[in-house]
Amino acid sequence: MNKKHDNENDVNEENDKTSDKPKKVEAVLEEVKNEEPKSETDKVKELEKELTEFKNKYYRALADYQNLQRRTAKEQLEARGRGAEDFVKKLLPVLDTLDKAMEQLSKVQVDKKIMDGLEMFSIQFTDVLEKEGLKSIIALGSKFDPNFHEALNKRNEPETEDEIVLDVYEKGYTFKDRVLRSAKVVINQL
Repeated sequence: MNKKHDNENDVNEENDKTSDKPKKVEAVLEEVKNEEPKSETDKVKELEKELTEFKNKYYRALADYQNLQRRTAKEQLEARGRGAEDFVKKLLPVLDTLDKAMEQLSKVQVDKKIMDGLEMFSIQFTDVLEKEGLKSIIALGSKFDPNFHEALNKRNEPETEDEIVLDVYEKGYTFKDRVLRSAKVVINQL
């Protein structure tokens, strides 16, 4: 008899358990039904919020990409400029030698054809460099400027103003508005 009674208790307990399940499901379904009209507007608002967030992320990513493109283009341009600047800097001793040769040849008697040929070469060479951005710094007779001149020596000439360049040891050059080599000069000091 005990077994029968135990079996009845088990069945009753199971019925109680299964009777709880429909109550829980019904409660959840009731909550969902009650929230549906409200959830449509909430869903729209939530989707609008997500859309706004995605738009903001897209615009930020697009701006970052455009900034990266500009920065990369600028860096490439600067790298090319530095390469050209380095190359022109290596040509400065050649230009100095050519200027000294022209100066020495003007002092001695040389065949006119040779002199004309060297002058033409000198003019063409300097024109090409000037078109690329090389300019010589005018120093002789100008006021000393530490941005463009390097004073190697000082002299006192009372008839000349103070800090005027009296002599140039080595020509100075700028390349695309940057000082490539400052002019080495002698200045007047009163």
